Amino acid sequence: MKNKILLPAIALLIVACTPQNYYQLVETENKSLIDEGNILSYENQDIKISYDLWGNRGNGSFTITNKTEEDIFIDLKRSHLIINGFAYTYFQNRNFTSPRISPFNSGTNDEISEERRIKLPGVSDKKVPLESGETVTFNEERIISIPPGCSKLVYGFDLQTETFRDCSLYRFPTTKQIFTSEFDYNSSPLVYKNRITYSFDESMSQSKNIENEFWAKKITNYPENSFISYENIQFCNDSSGYKTIYFPEKKASSFYLKYKLEPGRLDH
Repeated sequence: MKNKILLPAIALLIVACTPQNYYQLVETENKSLIDEGNILSYENQDIKISYDLWGNRGNGSFTITNKTEEDIFIDLKRSHLIINGFAYTYFQNRNFTSPRISPFNSGTNDEISEERRIKLPGVSDKKVPLESGETVTFNEERIISIPPGCSKLVYGFDLQTETFRDCSLYRFPTTKQIFTSEFDYNSSPLVYKNRITYSFDESMSQSKNIENEFWAKKITNYPENSFISYENIQFCNDSSGYKTIYFPEKKASSFYLKYKLEPGRLDH
């Protein structure tokens, strides 16, 4: 009888100690981008393109800066994200709803929530009303105009929607089963090209093309407790008691996919 009671208890303990969330880290390499720490960038005499790939499934959006003294026009119907030879055209006639942009605040949702607590102490987020104009809904334009010396965000696509699987990678690893698969350009399972068409006239009669290329160089699977940590939000040497998620592996050239433990799972 004792054994019959003990075995289910051990099983429950094992399940309770098994992480339910896992992360696949994808580290990329490129041929022409400059790593500026918090962004990857490419520039010629006319424009600068800035990337930050970090995010769940990969952040395919990017910023274009006009370096000239003339208006520059980007044709999104002739601009594409190309993944393994398949082109995703940026102009999709989409509708977007975006938060109000402040030039003084580029914080995360957690940091913005903390800022609300500082401004309105003792008031929970649920009780803080949204200010009018806090979100903006707009339609995507095929041709976007960028004034001299200004920047615009181009909304992109997820870089990866399914986890990469390989016999050398445990899908649901323990801390002792964290291994990395490495690739060169020719063997990489993910090769990306960002092709941008722009001109100095809206008719695009004399257009120019830029193509940036990068690829998955390293892929690693992690259990959640080995991939994320929590830190107090700090500002001007002040530390808040509110903790936010911190990613030690975060880089502008990397991204991740979050996935869950599966019942009846395969090890690879």
